[in-house]
Amino acid sequence: MEPNSLKYCGIDVSKTILVCAVIGDLEQQHRQFLPGQSSDLGIVGNEPMITKSFDNSWSGVISMTRWMQSVGVSLTVMESTGIYWYATFAALETAGIKAILANARHVKNVSTHKSDLKDCVWLAVLLRAGFIIPSYVPAGLIKDLRETTRMRVAITKDNTRLKNRCHKILDSVLVNLGMRTTFGKRGRDVLIRALKGNYNDLEAEQRCAFDSVSDIQRLMMVDLLTNIEFNEKRIEKYEAAIAILVKRLEEEKSDRDIMLLVTVPGVGLVSAAALKAEIGTVERFSRGAKLASYAGLAPRLIQSGGSRKTGRIVRTSNSHLRTTMYMVAQTCAIHGPEKLKEFHQRVRGKKGYKVATIALARKLLVIMWKMLKEQLTFEMANKEGLIERKRRAMRGNLRRLKKLESKYGTEETFMAIQEVMQRKKQSAKSVA
Repeated sequence: MEPNSLKYCGIDVSKTILVCAVIGDLEQQHRQFLPGQSSDLGIVGNEPMITKSFDNSWSGVISMTRWMQSVGVSLTVMESTGIYWYATFAALETAGIKAILANARHVKNVSTHKSDLKDCVWLAVLLRAGFIIPSYVPAGLIKDLRETTRMRVAITKDNTRLKNRCHKILDSVLVNLGMRTTFGKRGRDVLIRALKGNYNDLEAEQRCAFDSVSDIQRLMMVDLLTNIEFNEKRIEKYEAAIAILVKRLEEEKSDRDIMLLVTVPGVGLVSAAALKAEIGTVERFSRGAKLASYAGLAPRLIQSGGSRKTGRIVRTSNSHLRTTMYMVAQTCAIHGPEKLKEFHQRVRGKKGYKVATIALARKLLVIMWKMLKEQLTFEMANKEGLIERKRRAMRGNLRRLKKLESKYGTEETFMAIQEVMQRKKQSAKSVA
């Protein structure tokens, strides 16, 4: 095989090793062979291939890129294996070799015998056949923004676990401070003074409860409160870093997406930055429904023959975007526009709170897609969406009228409409 005929390379990534398999274009007479039929002779179908392994280290990655350039590789594919693909992907892009990241669920090879070599060969064959959907890999400021927002979320989750641990200790000794939030400024001051033995701010029953707190429990509580305060300072640092990245994104890239997202009820600067970091460029999605599906807010479609059913939402999606939208929808259901609050209450009465919140999150995400696509504020996009829905309803009514006219005639249809309208007026008067 000539060196310039080698084009496609599959890479099996692990923590310590990179296994590569390079194959070329199939000739026309070989296209009837099924992909993935590999053997110990080093062939796929009846074509040759080249395989080689490298250490997953900087020296190994550099050696791999040089080897690929020497054999003429122009397109590579790898699975998103944890975090171990980051350095390999960046090195290939720097070397001018096009790299594609594949979702492991989409390229799973159903086989009784599994090896690293078969995995990378299977990836190369799928790449050549065009069966791999490239995953979105952010770059530049969007990448920094995504890592920063995700780190802030991780610290917030750690802080929540620490607070829950504190509540567990307090509940075990029946301590109730009688405050709206235990970890507010006043609640925390009262709790720290009580742990040190100062019960001046407590009632008689609370003092008795604190007397039952052991020295080990007091030590644990003080340690937990110290860690909570430390995490809160870390969160403030990351929020400041997010604000700086947002400003740089707006100045360097002239990107107004975050400023537009802030106009949505329930979306602050941090939430808007998280949404922008997960969505990236809105041009990736041709419709709002595509973005909702990417976020895992669309119902699963089950279709077979003439039957068509919808199931639960798809969990194999961007969980970070879905979680952010769920929290935004919770706030919007309380403080949002009346139309959206009515929608949430209507669905809640039929399906329950969680389903209603997911439905509202999907609706909001579709509105956000329109906002980012046409560079509109929330008020403008929501208003235009309402006008478009009224136009669709009017067109539907006109189609129904034409069907009635063709069936009964114009005069009979007009009289039937007048009769229906008269009944509606009478029913409205009787209700009043």
